Amino acid sequence: MECRNELIHAYHDGELSPPAQVAAVEAHLRDCAGCAALLAELRQVSQLVAAAPLADMPPAAMKRMQQAWWAAQDRGVLRVASWLTAAAAAVILAAVMFSSPGERGETATTVNAPQFVAWMEQSSSFQQEPDEPQDELLIATQYIANDLALAEAQVKP
Repeated sequence: MECRNELIHAYHDGELSPPAQVAAVEAHLRDCAGCAALLAELRQVSQLVAAAPLADMPPAAMKRMQQAWWAAQDRGVLRVASWLTAAAAAVILAAVMFSSPGERGETATTVNAPQFVAWMEQSSSFQQEPDEPQDELLIATQYIANDLALAEAQVKP
């Protein structure tokens, strides 16, 4: 076996899985002084790191870290809420568009697209972070709403 440092590192970290590979590296370590020295050095560094004292975290830093964690949790909830809002809007829009006039108790199929667009903008405005890109489902829903607004504007005299 030729000298391969990545195998020595993997052996030290316990990342070699096939027993034959472990046996080959151990046999090479018995024959190669350079690789044995590398393994000894890796073990020494690991012992130094394990023996090093941990620094105490100041209470202010701990509080900032906890606040950042809770803020990340809130962003996750808002992201899910934006997906659900967009999905609900798409379902409502599809139900209105594809139901017959008799099912809705109307004489003609009407969709107030400008009000729908305003509702979509209002319902999605609180959900997007200023730096984050909009998710694809929300973009698709807004595209559909804008398309409906243009279609209604073209139909009206």
